[in-house]
Amino acid sequence: MSTDRPVPVAVSTEPARPATVPPRMNSTSPPSAPAQTPPSGVPLLAAPHRTLFFAGLLGLLLGTAWWALHICARYHGVPLFALVLQPAPIWAHSFLMLFAVFPTLFFGFLFTVFPRWMNGPAITRTEYVTTAALFAAGTLLWLIGTVAGIGWLVAGCVATGLALLVAVVALFRVLLGAPQVVSHAVVVLIALCVQLVALAGFGYGIATGNDFALHFAVRTSLWGGLLPVFFAVCHRMIPFFSQNVVPGYVAWRPLWVLVGVVSLVYLRLLAGTAGALWLLPVADAALFVLTALCAWHWTSFKARGNPLLWTLYAGYVWLPIAVLLQTVRDTSFLVTGEWALGRAPVHALGMGFFGGMLVAMVTRVTMGHSGRPLRMDRLTLACFLLLQLGTVSRVLSEVLTAPIAIQATLLGSLVLWLGAVGVWVGRVGGIYLKPRIDGRPG
Repeated sequence: MSTDRPVPVAVSTEPARPATVPPRMNSTSPPSAPAQTPPSGVPLLAAPHRTLFFAGLLGLLLGTAWWALHICARYHGVPLFALVLQPAPIWAHSFLMLFAVFPTLFFGFLFTVFPRWMNGPAITRTEYVTTAALFAAGTLLWLIGTVAGIGWLVAGCVATGLALLVAVVALFRVLLGAPQVVSHAVVVLIALCVQLVALAGFGYGIATGNDFALHFAVRTSLWGGLLPVFFAVCHRMIPFFSQNVVPGYVAWRPLWVLVGVVSLVYLRLLAGTAGALWLLPVADAALFVLTALCAWHWTSFKARGNPLLWTLYAGYVWLPIAVLLQTVRDTSFLVTGEWALGRAPVHALGMGFFGGMLVAMVTRVTMGHSGRPLRMDRLTLACFLLLQLGTVSRVLSEVLTAPIAIQATLLGSLVLWLGAVGVWVGRVGGIYLKPRIDGRPG
C-alpha cells in the first residue's frame, strides 16, 4: 500500500466517480475542495476526522469506563452507583453507545468521504466543529445526569439530537450540491433520519419514564439507524480497499445486495414493531445469507500479511455471526415461547461489528491523513485482537448458565475491552493534536 503523495489537495480514501480531475488514491475530499488549514494553528480543528474522532474516542473511553464501574459495583457490592437516579443503567449504556459514541466516530468518517463519493462540496469547519461539540456535550451531560437527575439526561438527549440534526443537514447539503448521487449516500441519509426518530423516541422515554418508548428507540437505532450506515460503508469501501492492495482482486458490490440487506433490515424492524414475530426468523435467515455472501466475496486470504486490510474482514464477519445468533434467538421464541441467547446477538453486532469496523476504519483514516505510512502497527493490531477476545467473552457471558462462568466472562470482557480501548485511544488520539508529519494541510 502507498502512503499519501504530495498533491495540492487533501488526500482521499476512495476515488470519486468520473470527475474532471483524476482523483488521487487515499484522498477524501473532492478534487475541487480547498485544502483544509487549521485556524490559529490548531491541528485538532484542521479536518473533520480529527475533531470528530478525537471527541468520539474520548466519549468511547468515558462510556466504557462508566459501564465497567457499574458492572464491578453490581458484582462486588461497591456502592459506586448508589446515587444513580434514572434511568436503569442498561438504558444509560445504550444511549452512550448507540446515540453518542458510535455516531460521533462514524461522522468523522462520513464527513470525510461523503463529498468524495459524489464530487460534492466539502463539509465546512463550522459544521463539523459544531457537530463534535454537541455530541461531546451530550455525552458529558448524560454522564452527569446519571447521578444528577432527569433534567440533565433530557439535556443530554437534546444536545445529542442537535448534533445529529446538524450533521444530517450538512450531509444533505453535500448531496444537493453534488453533480451526481450514489446509492450508498442515499442509504446513509435514510438511516440517519431513522436514527433521528429513534433518538426523539429515546428522549421521550427518558422524560416520561416510558420503558416501551426506550425499547422501541434502542431497537430502531440498532437495526434501522446504525446497521444500514455501517453496511453501506462496508459495501462501498471494503471492496475498494481490497482492490487497491490485493493483486487480481475483483471488487464485488452489486447494488441488489445493498438494497436487499437494507430492505431486510427494515422489514424485520417493522415486523418486530408490529408484533408480526413469525416474520423475524424468515427475515433473519435471508439477511444472514446475504451478509455471509458478502463476507465470502470480499475476503481475500492474500491480505493476511496486511492487518490494515484483514482487520476490515475480521470486523465485518461479526455481522453475519450476529444475524445468525439473532435467527436462533427469534426462532427459539416461536418454537418454545422463550428468547434464547439473551443479548448475545446485540453484543456480537455492537461490539464485534460496529466496534471492530470502527477500530479498523478509524486507524486507516488516521494513519493516511496524518502523513504516516498506511499500515497498522503491532500495538494497534494487539488492541484490535483484544477487542475481538472481549467480544467473544461478552457473547459467551450471555450463553453460559453457571453464575461463576457468567461473572468471569462478563468481567473478563470488560477488562479486555477497556484495556484495549484505553491503549488504542492513547495510540491514535495524540495524532489529532499534531500537524501532519509531511507538512501538508489537513
